[in-house]
Amino acid sequence: MEKDDLIQDLSIFGLKYTRILTETATPEELKVLQKKYSYMNIYCYRPFVCSGFHSRMQPTLLIDLSQDLDQIFGNFNANARNHVHRAEKNGDLELKILDTAVDTSYKFYSRIKSMDGARPDLKREFFRCHLFNAYWKGKMIVTMSFYDNGSYIRSKHIASSRKLLGKDAKVVAHASRALTWEVCKWGRAHGRSMFDLGGINYTDASKAGIREFKRSFGGIEVEVGIYSYATRPFLALKRGLNLFHKNIA
Repeated sequence: MEKDDLIQDLSIFGLKYTRILTETATPEELKVLQKKYSYMNIYCYRPFVCSGFHSRMQPTLLIDLSQDLDQIFGNFNANARNHVHRAEKNGDLELKILDTAVDTSYKFYSRIKSMDGARPDLKREFFRCHLFNAYWKGKMIVTMSFYDNGSYIRSKHIASSRKLLGKDAKVVAHASRALTWEVCKWGRAHGRSMFDLGGINYTDASKAGIREFKRSFGGIEVEVGIYSYATRPFLALKRGLNLFHKNIA
């Protein structure tokens, strides 16, 4: 592990927890961290075996940011490229890179997730995440959050008002793909090597639209290892939060 791989160092009700985004880790490194944290959530691109951790493999899509921008954009499918161009021509659409409107973003995300029947992550879960947001006619219509360890960028959440805009929902589609293109440009300009679009789900039919959205950017499919460790007090805390319709990922 590199020092910046520990992307979040958090605490709730006196219980410390962390999130790690890393190329690789060793069981010895994690054993040391277990003594400090009550909960650990790890994304690892070179999976390993470590006792005491729950593990699963998740398909994901990586965009190689070492390519030149023309090549990256050329790997987008025709529909994605068209949506980006339409967004760029929309004078009522504003894209904000590294948006600082944390409260507005969280309230928007939380409202959308609750409407979808999901438990929103706590606001603290967005600590040190990058926000890329889209505003249409002055109102937020898309918020995207990303983890970043200085080498990899990984998508955390996407929330949009697509279901609320009726005939104007196409503007959200344009903005979402344009924001993804902005992440690619920002990541490449700032020395990031890979952009992880986040997990893709092949088994849940309700996730088909999200899956096709991510696949429209032409990434390379790989499997990321997701590892978690939790003490009994922390598991009890998570269950309690769920009763109040809140979540720790």
